[in-house]
Amino acid sequence: MKRPRSSWIAVALLALMAGIGFIGYQAGQPSMPTAVEFELDLPDLGVWEQERTDGGYYTIVDEDGNILDKTVRHVHPEDEFIASNNRHYRVEKVEGDKAYAKLITQNALAGIDLLLAQQATAPGRNTNNKVALYHTHTDESYVPTDGSESIPGKGGIYKVGERLVQKLEEKGVEVLYDQTPHEPHDADAYRRSRRTAVELMKKAPAALIDVHRDGVPDPDFYYTKVAGMDVTKVRLVVGRQNQNMQANLDFAKQIKAQLDKYYPGLIHGIFLAKGNYNQDLSPRSLLIEVGTHTNERELAEKGAMLFADALPSILGISAPETPAAPGDNTTAGDRRSLWWLVTLAVIGIGAFLLLSTGSLSGAMRKLKQFSSDEWANFLGNPRKKEPEE
Repeated sequence: MKRPRSSWIAVALLALMAGIGFIGYQAGQPSMPTAVEFELDLPDLGVWEQERTDGGYYTIVDEDGNILDKTVRHVHPEDEFIASNNRHYRVEKVEGDKAYAKLITQNALAGIDLLLAQQATAPGRNTNNKVALYHTHTDESYVPTDGSESIPGKGGIYKVGERLVQKLEEKGVEVLYDQTPHEPHDADAYRRSRRTAVELMKKAPAALIDVHRDGVPDPDFYYTKVAGMDVTKVRLVVGRQNQNMQANLDFAKQIKAQLDKYYPGLIHGIFLAKGNYNQDLSPRSLLIEVGTHTNERELAEKGAMLFADALPSILGISAPETPAAPGDNTTAGDRRSLWWLVTLAVIGIGAFLLLSTGSLSGAMRKLKQFSSDEWANFLGNPRKKEPEE
């Protein structure tokens, strides 16, 4: 028996709605550049990404003179800082070792929780489980543990990176960890590390992270206690001078929001710095600073491992599934996808009824009138009529 014309219209509507839903979801994801789009030479790379080498550092204060941040990174007007309490400041001027910032937003993370909840239920989020790690400043070390603040090519920062790798792999992440040295620690270090970052991006990771430590001399500035453990805080750095700035800032905000829930105080803040920092290569690219050179390296390693807890959920990477019960071959991802498809089907059926009747009340009447015979006919399995006496 031929299916009625209305059945084919309904099928078409369902297919259309499913397609729109899939396209909409994909459109909401940051697009990753292809290998041919990666540029190896950027004219200004390394000009603004420099640090102080005179042993000094900058102190950023608010309008009342309260200390917001300290850093050896060169601070410029228009740089921004999102503090641990989520207040968002912009640097107005820099005088000597002091930078003066103005409050521009009370809560820079407003609305992030809703975004995290939506991402947690989106289907097909764990198709890419790769995260790329590297170090631009491979000499960076921790004096109390390593004996020096700089060990060219063999810095203690590698040990911090290895701990980060270990934790991510435990959570089901495939880590692309490149340990290529980029000495000397000078203005051209980011030019040299760019080649490493480009090679990593050719493997299409979901995120690209450059792991550093700070150079502020006060160890207490980064020290904290989280979840009963002595650790160093972690600062997130986003470069302001590239086309991915907003996407990378959103990525940093999501990480901070996630870690604020489970490990309050671990994230020192988000610094929006003048410069590129090779973050034009990915819309999920970050520079992180794990403690400072006067902290014990073991504390930085613990801080890095706690930081790793946020990445899989933010990137939609699932931990290895526990063995399913006999007869149960579905995963959490399968169930989310099933609910997504059911939702699309309901929307499609509703749209079909509304279009075919011309009104909401008509659609409701039509829905009530659907008999079991009509549904069977729609599915292509009409009941056989009983032979007449």
